[in-house]
Amino acid sequence: MRRRETLEERYAQALLAAAREAHAEKEIAQDLVFLGEILKAVPEFLVFLAHPSVDQSAKEELLREVGERVHPYTFNLLKLLVRRGRAGILPKLASAYFAALEKAGGPVHVVVRTAWPLSPEAQEKLRARLQEALGREVALEEEVAPELLAGAELVISGRRLDASLRGRLQRLRRALGG
Repeated sequence: MRRRETLEERYAQALLAAAREAHAEKEIAQDLVFLGEILKAVPEFLVFLAHPSVDQSAKEELLREVGERVHPYTFNLLKLLVRRGRAGILPKLASAYFAALEKAGGPVHVVVRTAWPLSPEAQEKLRARLQEALGREVALEEEVAPELLAGAELVISGRRLDASLRGRLQRLRRALGG
């Protein structure tokens, strides 16, 4: 039996189709990463957009500020989601878009989490090694996660590879029966 498509997957596929026509797949992918950063830094942003008692004009005024920094297709999708009361899917929209893009032969989306920010040289070296290993172009997204202590954690096509010190310590604790 075929799995039912989620709402965010449908919106992501529609956004990807529009982006492909405009040759703006990468730009829109960057927009979605940017929106994800906003949602992490300011959780109230989503609460404000999704709250039914907040006036629609106030929501659209806030969106206009974001709209100045994103592709018109991304901006239009944001407005549509807010008007339809579906802003709650925003946190999952980026991963759905990247999955659709990857499935359509686009770059493999890789999230690299490190305890400290990677230098541009280290990012490029990692991207090159991943592209060589995967045999495809790689879209690298970096997240700083001090709780990892050292090392890195990679998420490639939904699979998590943990090479962090925190992960090693947790595995050691489990192995010792703790």
